Amino acid sequence: MQLKSFAIWANADKKQVPELVSKTVEWAEKNSLKVHLPVKLKSEFNSENVSFYESNEPPLVDFLLCFGGDGTLIAGVRIFNNHNVPILGVHLGGLGFLAQITSDVLVEKLNSIKNNDFKIQDRLILSAEISNNNDKYYAINDFVVQNEISFRVTSLSLYVNDKHVSDYKSDGIIISSPTGSTAYSLSSGGPIVQPDVFSIVITPIAPHSLTSRPLVLPPDVEVEFKFSDESEENLNLIVDGQNIIKFSKESKVTMRQANHQLKFITFKDYDYYKTLKSKMVWGRRGNK
Repeated sequence: MQLKSFAIWANADKKQVPELVSKTVEWAEKNSLKVHLPVKLKSEFNSENVSFYESNEPPLVDFLLCFGGDGTLIAGVRIFNNHNVPILGVHLGGLGFLAQITSDVLVEKLNSIKNNDFKIQDRLILSAEISNNNDKYYAINDFVVQNEISFRVTSLSLYVNDKHVSDYKSDGIIISSPTGSTAYSLSSGGPIVQPDVFSIVITPIAPHSLTSRPLVLPPDVEVEFKFSDESEENLNLIVDGQNIIKFSKESKVTMRQANHQLKFITFKDYDYYKTLKSKMVWGRRGNK
């Protein structure tokens, strides 16, 4: 990759952000690279090498650098989704499971990118459509289907490639990507799926049957949800825990893998299972 420019997306509420952005801008100036910052950081920086962008008009860049937690990274990916640029997340506090690096190695990893010493890991993105709605929605982690009134039971039927699979009565249902398998799906009893194992995971939330188990599907299927007369009239489609789309039980919700993929910048020293063990305390017994 011959670098010319990159963009930064950041959680401006994090106290480390101004210093880290300054360090990154300084690195970019030394390497003759153009930096694009969100307008919310405009009051912090004034440099000929920096330009500013609105979230509804993202620039064309070689990669996106995200400072913050998983929510910040997902928001940044959504803003730059149509450009399909590679993403590098820098973890600042909290769990930060999606971020590949920490701030103490920022300059080192930026140099690695400049020297083409990195890899691109493709990850599956989910798409969803609601009948009688012309919009298409994309999720990095997951979609959740549930009643508009959260404490009411959600009744729905699952179809895969037009074949009936199961009827569910639960607090809702999670449709996750492999990336999202360690998020809401995992906390609801779903499996851990390695990110490069492309698949679609269906996990009911607090199901009213002991036989309603999580389901792992191949990536090339079409998943459809239909709602019966006993369903509540109004339902929600929740996208990555950030956006809520309202629809009625007369609608059908169809999901599949998107035509494009999420591109994560990763490095030779990144270990997915080490991350699981350190951040998820995976496999640990007692106080060990």
